[in-house]
Amino acid sequence: MPMQPNQIQVFYELPILPGKARELKEIARKMVAMNDAEEPGTLVYNVYINPEETLFTYLETYLDSETGLFHAKRFAEGVYVGQIIELTDGGRLCFYGNVSPEFKRRAADAGFEPEYFELIDGYVR
Repeated sequence: MPMQPNQIQVFYELPILPGKARELKEIARKMVAMNDAEEPGTLVYNVYINPEETLFTYLETYLDSETGLFHAKRFAEGVYVGQIIELTDGGRLCFYGNVSPEFKRRAADAGFEPEYFELIDGYVR
């Protein structure tokens, strides 16, 4: 099955402050449950931690820029963003796919310096 042309994928990696991994894992579980229940346009929302517990990574796939913006707005206005910022140090945010100018503007206005990548070709099984 070809990847849908408007899908947006997001990679967000954050260095964890020492001793804060357990708290981040608890927050991640709550965020995943909330997004699963309230974001039907979020197709994939996975959160990972490396074995050393120094990197916290989100892998997300949205139906399109509109559903990505919906998530971004909820995240920015939600209870978890402040907690995550307090437990991490900076981060790398990458967008993959046909990201709308509005979505790009929202990321920049939020203070991110995202990286953007255009799809060459691919598929989803």
